[in-house]
Amino acid sequence: MGARPGILYVQAPMNDKDYVLPLPETRDRRNLVFFVARLIAQAAHRLLVTAHVEFDPELLRVRRLPDTVFFYVGLHRSLWETSGALVPMYEARLPLPFVGMGDNLIHGRFFQGLAKRVGLFLIRRPSSRGDMLESARRLRGDVLGYLARGLDVLLFPEGTRKNVAKRHTYGEFFPAAFEALLEYGRNREKICAANPGMTPREMYIVPLNVDYSQVREAHELVDRGVGHPTTLHVFDSLSMIRNIGDTYLSYGRPLRVAELLELDRKRLAAESRRQCMELVKILPINVACLAMLRLDATAPFSRPQLEDAVRDVVATLAPRADRFRGFSLGDAPSEILRRAGQRQLSFERLDPDCIPLYHLYADYVRHYLPTPPANA
Repeated sequence: MGARPGILYVQAPMNDKDYVLPLPETRDRRNLVFFVARLIAQAAHRLLVTAHVEFDPELLRVRRLPDTVFFYVGLHRSLWETSGALVPMYEARLPLPFVGMGDNLIHGRFFQGLAKRVGLFLIRRPSSRGDMLESARRLRGDVLGYLARGLDVLLFPEGTRKNVAKRHTYGEFFPAAFEALLEYGRNREKICAANPGMTPREMYIVPLNVDYSQVREAHELVDRGVGHPTTLHVFDSLSMIRNIGDTYLSYGRPLRVAELLELDRKRLAAESRRQCMELVKILPINVACLAMLRLDATAPFSRPQLEDAVRDVVATLAPRADRFRGFSLGDAPSEILRRAGQRQLSFERLDPDCIPLYHLYADYVRHYLPTPPANA
């Protein structure tokens, strides 16, 4: 198996010294940097997006129980959700999780120091197979160190935003962080005994998902001529200060880790991914792009044919109508297309240059389409 940066395949059992957990490097947000960042994030959330937030009622109930801690995991589409997913938590008076981010996203000690002060911890991206063991060990230790102390954590375990753009499907969740949950569940007494003052916790995995009417770096994600999205640079985050339209933030039902200890880390990661994919919402932009891809790109564009294709797509997705947001089964195709219109895409003609974008938005919901028979 060849090494790929960001993927952590290795696994190492805990030994006695591993039960003594070092303090997380990032653990205190009581500072001016975080205060300013929070005000900016809240203002942007209210002024520059139209947010639609759905919390599973069980999440709100469980998190307010004593000695509980949440490990949030989500599908990764845009850098926006790294901060955007936190504002609804703050406004719901939930503890803010500490967010893991690849160290390739923030360059330089100064900016990395700022990132840590707002509650980020850096995940080492292995550059070779030889780095993978150390990278996995550090990630596992960081996640365990936070959760065992009652500090919530948020990760995007795909490790990249480009899976759907490159492979037309969501990526597998890397298992190293899930190993930390299983180790705690199986060794909780030993860990608490080795760390004086540590209280036993109930750990829960919380799936989350953010759907967008406009993914702000969509063009960069699908541009094969760009080595990486330009949003990998700190100052490019300023480009986030623009309206990105409707966002749908879904926080799912917590999974109690103590009830999942029979799973291994890969199966636990796979189940968490499945739960996240069940939170994906179907928006007008997804329907419109699926319909555009059904047209003959070599024939003259026909609006009536596009509306017929929209009608067919909606009928195909009707069993998943509970995931529809921004439209309903009874809406006219012309209205769905109108709502799907955005600055990145127009549905008044079939633009060959936009076909990669049609695929991107279609592939976000393609797992809801019926699977064709094997002999089809």
